[in-house]
Amino acid sequence: MRLSSLSLAGTAILSLALILGRADVPAQTVDPAEAFAPPAVTEYMGRTVAQTMHWSGSGWLIRHKREREEAASLMREKLELKPGMTVCDLGCGNGYHTFPMGKSVAPGGKVYGVEIQEPYLLMLKEGAEKAGVTNFVPVLGKLYDPNLPEATFDLMLLVDVYHEFSHPEQMLTAMRKALKPDGVVVLVEFRAEDDTVPIKPEHKMTKAQIDKEMTANGFKLVKAFDGLPWQHMLWYGKANP
Repeated sequence: MRLSSLSLAGTAILSLALILGRADVPAQTVDPAEAFAPPAVTEYMGRTVAQTMHWSGSGWLIRHKREREEAASLMREKLELKPGMTVCDLGCGNGYHTFPMGKSVAPGGKVYGVEIQEPYLLMLKEGAEKAGVTNFVPVLGKLYDPNLPEATFDLMLLVDVYHEFSHPEQMLTAMRKALKPDGVVVLVEFRAEDDTVPIKPEHKMTKAQIDKEMTANGFKLVKAFDGLPWQHMLWYGKANP
């Protein structure tokens, strides 16, 4: 998914094999129901859909340079999370943002973490225990459905995730249903407008492309923050709550 993921894959596969007892786990769970899934797309509204980063590259998500490169703490601060909120980290990986979010909405709130790759669920379980986060709800999603309850979320965060959706329309429809009437989706995506951002082109998006896709699927831009080093940060609410 990211520029450095392939270089980390060999080391990550070995270390995760030791943790999980195997290294031949597929990128996502496949069950008989998937045979009836809607067809995946490789292009959407003029954009090439990127491939999902395999869980074996998860070490890149917790690299020491991430705070400097992405200003992660500042990004989470801009979310303005409050105790009692119900939030979701969609495509949460191994919980880099999930567990801080959980602490921000405690007491009384919950953070859901959605992943389509089962090995992440074990990492998330262990990570939540290590972080002392007890208000975390792990969810195994599908490529076309995050499996989230309807009208539940005040905020849904997607960090460098949306551009990998193989079923963008189905996912956005499900996300819209999962939001409360005044809930928001926050997209954080590497800036394609900036050639100095050292990320592969298919893993970057322009603000115009993001807005085109979101507005076509029933969302409206309500807020933006342009102060992250490499990424757009855009808030979208329902166009017709």
